[in-house]
Amino acid sequence: MARKRAFSARVCRELERQYGSPQHGNHDDPLDELYYIVLSQMTTGPSYARVFKRLKECCGDWSALARMPLRQLKSLVRDAGLSNQKAPRMAAIAKRLIADFGVADLAALRSMSPAAAERYLVSLPGVGLKTAKCVAMYSLAHRTLPVDTHVLRVSQRLGLLPQKPLSTDAAHALIEKAVAPRNRYSFHVNVLAHGRAVCTSRDPRCAECVLNAVCKTGSPHSTRAS
Repeated sequence: MARKRAFSARVCRELERQYGSPQHGNHDDPLDELYYIVLSQMTTGPSYARVFKRLKECCGDWSALARMPLRQLKSLVRDAGLSNQKAPRMAAIAKRLIADFGVADLAALRSMSPAAAERYLVSLPGVGLKTAKCVAMYSLAHRTLPVDTHVLRVSQRLGLLPQKPLSTDAAHALIEKAVAPRNRYSFHVNVLAHGRAVCTSRDPRCAECVLNAVCKTGSPHSTRAS
């Protein structure tokens, strides 16, 4: 495991030089971040960013989602796609938070341990482990490492994760063993950028990749990883 951590640290250094640890539009407030992620699922950046801004301006306070007629909420989030799933989930989260804290807010997470905050997040309606870890990393500065589709793909190609189907729990547990806590934020944001720009799902541009010399699957003479 020490060897993998040394390797992942090298990956971080190379990708930081390439991408500079970019911002991906995430939010400091944990409930803002949670709703931003819910809206982002299965849609494009411009549409869900626009819908998020519209909702913030319309609601003012996220508690309004618990009182808003579902038909109205579906209409407001329609541009982000899957409104029949996203709107009820967002309303259910607001109702749960009001029941737990008296207001739709996740400020209470800041006083919890990282493990307790993660447990609470995954207990919310429709919130999975990856989403919980994104909220924890971006909004609570926890040293966790969310595994999205880009992180999974790039990590498998680099040999940091086995190239076989993995459960969500297994993927997160293995990558957090392979990447030291101090490097997890850098790894996530830079691998995400790299997965979008170079190490794509189809036809990765291996000849242009800054990691090609150390990649388990890349080829300097091909645009496609095996």
